[in-house]
Amino acid sequence: MIYDDLIGIALEYGAVHTAIVDVKDIIFSEEVRELCEKNYCGKYNTNWMCPPAIGELEELEKRVLEYEKGLVIQTVSKLEDSFDVDGMDRARIEHFAMMNNIYSVLRDKYVYMDMLPMGAGACTICSRCVYMDCEPCPFPNRAYPSIEGYGIDVMSLVQTCNIPYNNGANTVSYIGMFLFKTEGIS
Repeated sequence: MIYDDLIGIALEYGAVHTAIVDVKDIIFSEEVRELCEKNYCGKYNTNWMCPPAIGELEELEKRVLEYEKGLVIQTVSKLEDSFDVDGMDRARIEHFAMMNNIYSVLRDKYVYMDMLPMGAGACTICSRCVYMDCEPCPFPNRAYPSIEGYGIDVMSLVQTCNIPYNNGANTVSYIGMFLFKTEGIS
């Protein structure tokens, strides 16, 4: 079955936990989007893949609900301690590299599958997003929108998937997701 194959690919390329979720079970939250607007991560209004550039919550929820399933992927990395910011940055870079590898395999293997990749936080392909210069994204096919920017409650998402939110002391976990339509695939 395709779900087993998708999970197998994710695990082969470095996911620690992974699951298939029904898109109808994804919870959207105004509070999550408000955290973006409060600029907790420092990327609000600076990145094409984050608010406000990616659109209004209502429009994004509608877009997500066009898909049927999601492949939820979690990476877990060890840190020296809970203040190891460099370790968190390295883990995030490794998470995105893994997501890119998985996306490449999925696009090659399932050529006709309509997919929407979503990442953990702001896109970091460019060191400085051209959004700040009012220029179009130079990598629209490689840039992943932020799961949180879409207003998706990540804590509820991982609970729905029976994936642990917290993976122990001195670890950092990142979540990515590939939404897909099941029609026309087997």
